This record gives sequence, structure tokens and C-alpha cells, in this order.
Amino acid sequence: MKKLFFVKLLLVFFIFAGTQNYVHAEAQDKYDPKKNLTCLITTDFYIVHLTTYQEPKKDSGSKRNKFEPYCQELPKDGLTYLAIDFIDRDLRQMPVEMQVVEALPNPEVEGEMKDGATIAHEPVKQYTTGVAQIQANFPKPGQYTLIVSVGDDMFADKIRIPLWVGVSSPFKWTSLLPYLIALLALVVGYGLYRFFLFMHNRKQLGKN
Repeated sequence: MKKLFFVKLLLVFFIFAGTQNYVHAEAQDKYDPKKNLTCLITTDFYIVHLTTYQEPKKDSGSKRNKFEPYCQELPKDGLTYLAIDFIDRDLRQMPVEMQVVEALPNPEVEGEMKDGATIAHEPVKQYTTGVAQIQANFPKPGQYTLIVSVGDDMFADKIRIPLWVGVSSPFKWTSLLPYLIALLALVVGYGLYRFFLFMHNRKQLGKN
């Protein structure tokens, strides 16, 4: 009986994990920037929302010709439109410069990237509507960086947004955090179940 209860707990956990993976995959495939804010980029001073657009792959089976929205991971190289929504209204009154650069491994610091060739550039201007756009034609798969500079002097704040074009982003252990929390909750719940069962049996023995 006890083993059956624990098996049920594990089953619930795996169903939860599978559901979360499915929901995440659906969000990636059917991402609608008007219905969610899954691509928020935050810094110490600003919050912006990124949406990138590309034409579907020719072998994707999509019958629509319109551009598909993505976040920081793009399925292929080529023509791409990048849009930044300024969550902070103050940014609408400030000069903003945008550029897309190639990200290259830094030989001096292991695990870090440095800026390479500039792929696209938008000069300093104000975006009073709260939406800044830049068009980039990625020449090949790889890692790139969208740099949004707020201010037109040497002290401008830079919002750096990594982009993975035709490649997968590196695995982050933080993505497992919801599952670890769920597993911990199951373990604690099972422990409490065993404790109360023990106390109940002890009371029963006391009555006898």
C-alpha cells in the first residue's frame, strides 16, 4: 500500500514534468508576443521585450508566407527583423542606438564572448512609440549579440541580448528548477504522509 502511494506520487511528478515540457514547446512554436511576455530582457535599470521574426523554413510544412515570431533562438540564418518594446516609458524620451554584432569566443577569458563584425546598425534616434526595430541579415549560423545603447555619449547604458542563430542555446541548470522544486515537494509530502501514518498507528496501538 505504501509503495503504491509512492509510485502514484512519482507518476504525478513525471506527468507534471512532461506537461511542462509540452507547454514550453508549444510556447516556442506558437509564440504570440501579444499574449505573453516570455521574452523579457532585464538589466539593472531597464526592462525590454524582444520579438524576432523570420520566414518559415521551406521544409517546415507551413502554408503561411508571413514571418514567424521567435525569441532569442532563431531556427536559421538569413533575413531577420528584431523588435524591442520598451517596458519602461522613460526610454521613449531617450536616444537609443541599436546594432547586431557577431559574438566570438574570447581567447583571453575562457567561457566569455567578445564582439566581432557588425551585422546591422541603426543610428541614434528616439522611439517615441516605444518600439525600436532593426533588420539583420545573418550570414551564417552561430551566436550573435543585439546591443541596445541607451544614451548618446560614452556613458550610455548597454542592453546586451544574446542571439542563437541556427544553433541551440547552452543548457542552463536553472531550467530544471521547477522540476526540482516539484520533486522536493513530493518527497516532503511523502515524508509527512509516513509521519502521520506512523502517529496514527501508534495511537491505534495505544488504544489496544
